[in-house]
Amino acid sequence: MTNIQIKERKVVELHPHPKNDSIYGDEDIEQLAQDIKRSKWVKPLIVTPEGTIISGHRRWKAVSSLGWETVPVEEKEFTDEIAELEALLLENANREKSIEQKCREGLTWEAIEQANSRQRMGTKGSGVGSTRDVVAKRVGIGSGINYEKACKVVSVIDEALLVGNLAKAEALRKKLNHKSVNAAFKMISSIENISETQHTQMQWILAKLGQKLCGSVWIASNDRSRIWEKEKLGSLSMDSLPQLGIRNDAQKTVALIDVVWLSGDNQITAAFEIECTTSIYSGLLRMADLVALVPNLNFPLYVVVPQSRVEKVKKELDRPSFKALKMN
Repeated sequence: MTNIQIKERKVVELHPHPKNDSIYGDEDIEQLAQDIKRSKWVKPLIVTPEGTIISGHRRWKAVSSLGWETVPVEEKEFTDEIAELEALLLENANREKSIEQKCREGLTWEAIEQANSRQRMGTKGSGVGSTRDVVAKRVGIGSGINYEKACKVVSVIDEALLVGNLAKAEALRKKLNHKSVNAAFKMISSIENISETQHTQMQWILAKLGQKLCGSVWIASNDRSRIWEKEKLGSLSMDSLPQLGIRNDAQKTVALIDVVWLSGDNQITAAFEIECTTSIYSGLLRMADLVALVPNLNFPLYVVVPQSRVEKVKKELDRPSFKALKMN
């Protein structure tokens, strides 16, 4: 039988595992703190010799709030960061969790399995990696399909938080954790349909403005069947993009841009990428390709986004690749 050694360590010497908050969030510890204050006892934390907490984050926060100077701990050594992370999940296996937390655990188990698979590569009899069905069952989200939907919801929550849309993130989180995965997934579909409608509306507005201000408009071919105000976008666009006197690869890049304004002599006046639903990075990358292919562009490039995504655009433009092209 293993002899477990419990020792006292200073509370200020300990620190959370870097992945804990991203999986379990900032949880309420008020009731736990009251219980500890009343009992004057706390279950020992599991920590590494360096002071990283593996199990007991809520207990650590509670005793910190109570002003305790020391806390009982059991020190454990781990072979590497993956082993630490695996222990973090296993120590939390039996706790009560929200669907979001279960999903984030699943995503972490996937990352662990991928890392372990790389380590096993070339090893005789290493077996196969974990499937999403296995992960879903492991974290208690049911089927792999249900888990996929939950992951999609969590991804949209994270993007909403990134751009500061707290209301959207909270609405999705409430639906996911207090209703069901399917209810939250349907909510995403509804949001995305609204965003696609915004995209079509904006293309129509820009096309109408372009016709009045410049004369001709080009709309990306994959959007021309969309309808706004009973008009097909294709009816507002030139049938084919004229030769612009630039390289073929640059010409193809221009053809993919959402809306392009052209003057009477078929010179580009302005180009617009509308990013309501897709990754902002993809639109900026298309613009970056064009800037790289045609360094001496003599027309402006615009990225059109809802107000909620402006900060996200600014963060993306801080990437070194965009700065090098002076797009920032």
